[in-house]
Amino acid sequence: MRRRHLLASGITAAIGISAGDLLRAAPAAAAIAPLKSVGTQLPIDDFRAIELDEARGRLYIAQGVGGGLPLVVTDLDGRLLQRVTAVADISDLVLSDDGRILYAAQGFNRIVALDAATLAIVASYPAPPGAHLYTVEPTGDKVIGGFIDAGLGSGGLLIWSAPGVPPVVYTEGPNYHPIIDASPGAPGLLVAGDTGYSPVTTYVIDVSGDSPRIVARRDNTGSNLIDYAVSPDGTEVVETVGHPYEHHSYRLPDLADATVYPSGVYPQDAAWSADSSTVAIGRASTSTGDADVYLYGKGSTVPAYAVDFRNGDSLWKGTLLVNRDGTRAWAVSSTDPYQETQLLHSFGPAHPPRPPVTDLAVTAQVGTGKDKQTAQLTVTWSSPIGDDNYWWITASTNGGAEREFWRGKMDASGRYTLTYALPRGTTTFTVRYRDYWEFYPDGYATATLQR
Repeated sequence: MRRRHLLASGITAAIGISAGDLLRAAPAAAAIAPLKSVGTQLPIDDFRAIELDEARGRLYIAQGVGGGLPLVVTDLDGRLLQRVTAVADISDLVLSDDGRILYAAQGFNRIVALDAATLAIVASYPAPPGAHLYTVEPTGDKVIGGFIDAGLGSGGLLIWSAPGVPPVVYTEGPNYHPIIDASPGAPGLLVAGDTGYSPVTTYVIDVSGDSPRIVARRDNTGSNLIDYAVSPDGTEVVETVGHPYEHHSYRLPDLADATVYPSGVYPQDAAWSADSSTVAIGRASTSTGDADVYLYGKGSTVPAYAVDFRNGDSLWKGTLLVNRDGTRAWAVSSTDPYQETQLLHSFGPAHPPRPPVTDLAVTAQVGTGKDKQTAQLTVTWSSPIGDDNYWWITASTNGGAEREFWRGKMDASGRYTLTYALPRGTTTFTVRYRDYWEFYPDGYATATLQR
């Protein structure tokens, strides 16, 4: 598994063709037209990490530390299944290689192990005083936690050989704000580096024995480390850094150059399918029409699939997930600078994304009594919604020129009522929407009254 979102609240498809064959047969990058995805709001109050349990049809979501918010479980489309109130204040979570245990970093002071079938706590791994624990990664028969200094004098790694046993405190590799990842294909090996200062040094650390040992070290692998993604077969690691503006991968265990997966500005995340056939590459701050996520075949520099989020909707770090054979992926994005919305996108060669739809309607009726010379109008919508989305309405009588007489915001109310002084004859009311960014389709609806 790979690192998910690190910073926690309160701390510094073709039948008979495999996904791999489909990716290798992809056209050139310039010919890949990104599919549009609007996502679905997740049933959460805050967000820090997400994990896929494909076998059980679940997504596990951590909501951060400090607010007592519980572990949330949804189905693969983001619909709520369960809130696990007994497991709250989670900054990170990851499923074991065999899928039986869900590990969660809890309260910045311990890792808890949950039975993935029942979600009951079955073990605990307490952190020593002075270690502010925020991330977790199992490898081989060890459980690894990343910590920042809270009195020990250094950040680093905590390495447990068994629950309840004091961990080995390791600070000879990353020792400030570690990012870590491991793979079932390379049990006992950990890829690690520090975020928070540059240039980045990437380590491969053997944690299988009593004393951790650096197997490989490579300096200057980029600036502003965001994430590592080790392929499940254990042969390469994709690094996501703020610079350079591409995703470099390195062979394991020696960190020799491997594939450079083109991404452009700005690298934000990477993730592998469980069969290592497919790697997803995520970007941030893209314009409408530019892909936020690409899918590549392993070793290929030509993307086979691309998806585009709407303008201002930015991919969260560490949220890319890919299913076993690379035919479906997930990502979380936010549509506001304070990350108060969390949209789940699901897409891939075998799973079309939720497309943008403009749902706009108008109804009209003539008033009664003293209002019989007044048109009573109701405009309704369900999509799009947002501060930058406006509808406008015009009137045309007896085939004459249209005249705009009202303009309104498409807010979450989804409904607006208004009146119009109705002249004699036949009047047609037309309500319209046009997206400046050309992401949503045009909206258009009419209603006609006779007086």
